[in-house]
Amino acid sequence: MQIMFINSCVREKDSRSLKIAQKMLEAVPDHVVVKSIDLNYLNLVPYNTESFNKMGKDGVEQLFYDLSKEISESDVLFIATPFWDMGIPALLKTFLEKISIPDVMFHDDGTTCLGISKIKHMVYVCTRGMDIPDGSELEQASPYLKALCHLWGIENFHMVSAYNMDYVSPEEAERRIEGASELGSLVMNSILG
Repeated sequence: MQIMFINSCVREKDSRSLKIAQKMLEAVPDHVVVKSIDLNYLNLVPYNTESFNKMGKDGVEQLFYDLSKEISESDVLFIATPFWDMGIPALLKTFLEKISIPDVMFHDDGTTCLGISKIKHMVYVCTRGMDIPDGSELEQASPYLKALCHLWGIENFHMVSAYNMDYVSPEEAERRIEGASELGSLVMNSILG
């Protein structure tokens, strides 16, 4: 079994989302392979005219084709990111756009797109500074990620989060991180058997 961990946390030392993810990864058994991609070091540029014109003959940048292939072969796609501007950061959005490659993550049969990745689970870890609980219409990250699960053929979506982190004491914030980490470890254990 293989987990592909995507780190989209820009605050390396102080990221609350990354703290939760790291504690969850500690719960992963030794026989499970964990591979990581840190988006902070990929020099991601959103598609624009210049970058589009530099793409290969198939319309795909080789680096992202290779990453897409590797990710599509994983059992678990594990994403850690902060909640920014009511959704995911542009860094993560750009990456997900670049790896959403036809005939790797999905197939277009001429009438619709069908997910073909081998990923069975997407695990999404985030912390929200604002008082926006899971399921709120203001929380637009998980609906987008669930839509990608549909596009890529991922059947199971799991969210581990903590919210209202900016308006509580540091001690309460740590308690919330610990609670989310414990829940996340249970999620990982249920996925990994």
